[in-house]
Amino acid sequence: MNQQPGESELKGLSVSKGIAHAEAFVLLHKEVETPVYEIRDDEKPRELEKFQSALIKTRSDIQRLKDELSQSVGESEASIFDAHMLVLEDVAVIQETQTMFERGNYNIEYCYAKVIDRFIEAFERIDDPFIRERISDLKDVSRRVMANMMGIESLKMGGLVDPIILVSTDFTPADFSMIDKAKLLAIVTERGSQTSHTAILARSLGIPCIVGISDILDKIPSGEPVLVDGYKGNVFVNPTDRTIAYYTEVATVQKSIAQVYATSLNLPPQTPDGVKFNIDINISAPVDITEEAMKYCDGVGLFRTENFFINYGSFPDEQTQFKTYKAAAEAAGGKPVVIRTLDLGGDKNMNLLKLVNEEENPFMGYRAIRFCLDHEDVFMLQLRAILRASAFGKVKILLPMISSIREVERARALIDRAKEQLVAEGADYDKNIEIGVMVEVPSAAMTVDVLAQACDFFSIGTNDLIQYTLAVDRVNDLVANLYEPTHPAVIRTIDMVVKAAQRAGKPVGVCGELAADPSFVPLLLGMGVTEFSMSYTAVSEVKFLLCKTTLEEARKLRDEVMEMTRSRHIISKLRSFHYEKMQPYLPS
Repeated sequence: MNQQPGESELKGLSVSKGIAHAEAFVLLHKEVETPVYEIRDDEKPRELEKFQSALIKTRSDIQRLKDELSQSVGESEASIFDAHMLVLEDVAVIQETQTMFERGNYNIEYCYAKVIDRFIEAFERIDDPFIRERISDLKDVSRRVMANMMGIESLKMGGLVDPIILVSTDFTPADFSMIDKAKLLAIVTERGSQTSHTAILARSLGIPCIVGISDILDKIPSGEPVLVDGYKGNVFVNPTDRTIAYYTEVATVQKSIAQVYATSLNLPPQTPDGVKFNIDINISAPVDITEEAMKYCDGVGLFRTENFFINYGSFPDEQTQFKTYKAAAEAAGGKPVVIRTLDLGGDKNMNLLKLVNEEENPFMGYRAIRFCLDHEDVFMLQLRAILRASAFGKVKILLPMISSIREVERARALIDRAKEQLVAEGADYDKNIEIGVMVEVPSAAMTVDVLAQACDFFSIGTNDLIQYTLAVDRVNDLVANLYEPTHPAVIRTIDMVVKAAQRAGKPVGVCGELAADPSFVPLLLGMGVTEFSMSYTAVSEVKFLLCKTTLEEARKLRDEVMEMTRSRHIISKLRSFHYEKMQPYLPS
């Protein structure tokens, strides 16, 4: 689409698809200036009481917001406020605030603000979207606590007459409660990520959302006409009639395509020539296992437990973990739930909690299985909790960041020890629970035949496998252009892993981003992959494509791609195949 005179075009990251056109409504988060003053010793009890009252009031506010969102959107989506509650009740924050207050002579608001600032600074040194979302939670919750300590009423938007496109530096989950969602057509923000709570809510509501546009308040005035392209991440300010006409047609076509994809949901998961496949979902918490997802999917291919740990704020005890894993097993209704053991480190660091030492190169360092094997007390609690949960559903254990069979053997020895303990205690568990290995590093990829001697199945984590194969840090903007899923080395490595697993008679699936890429999925099918795990939002499109692709066609595609030596040629081939399969079903 060529930009027309009189309009300006901004580029961001699309985190929720769709097209929207309306006037901009700029939401300004008014920062409350923190008061600073000295207090006498006899005033300290009153200050501490003010702090405790503010925490109680904020807890009540968050619960009210959760209840409101649960009624308007759904209980699963509203559960994001559980993370806000954990931030509010974080023991480290409360204790450090009280310690600073008791040792000094400054008011409680000042002490709380200082502690929050230190936590935010620590989080900002970590390059990870999930961690950065915790910054948003921390700011949102602390803003509420400060307002309650100072007796300031929270902002409430009045009724909107016309639909709007909301523009803000950051739009938090709590902000959803301030606005009529029927009038909210799209969200455009400076901050945010694919995993942000705002993005999750926007996708649940079907609202286009674009994040990552710097200095957004200087670029989009309130009341200015705005058009949002939630497919490509484009925002047009003061769009011309030509741009509006073009995107009106795009919106119509995309709606028709989405309806076409949706027709696959009720189809049996098999190719036209009868090859069966599994479509699973990736989750971070039991609430992600919705009734709809289990109606159309075959199970949970990846439960990322580290996100649960990070949200919890520390290492949860066995009973807390057991309840969480049990909830996931029961929500799946008998379908498999693959629980990945703790995968801390790399881009999921917990330096803030002082649980892992700071490293110069965390991706290559002390992470995942390496950390767990060195901290048997932490690992054993998780293994016992998973095993206990296996009595309530089809649970499997997945070991991350495996680089040698020795690590698998050590992990299995601990699993056996946990089983012996549970038997001695009379606790039930699945005696035939399966143990899987993630293939994420080249050493694992090249020794699948060896690893197969000590595991029951394999899961390829393409996100890490790509970065380790190409020596490209996937969260480093300076080398982001070198992160190429279609690099011949990546293609050949995945093909090698699948073939080796098949020769060993072990199932192999893909749980990384490539499993959700409709252009890449036929190639994986041609390699022999029949288990795909992804975000639920990608299910209908991926399943539709697999239901329309024969194994013979997929194998031919694989053979042609394996002969190619340039990434751009592979991309072109995969996109052409995708278009050819979809073209008969696209609106004319």
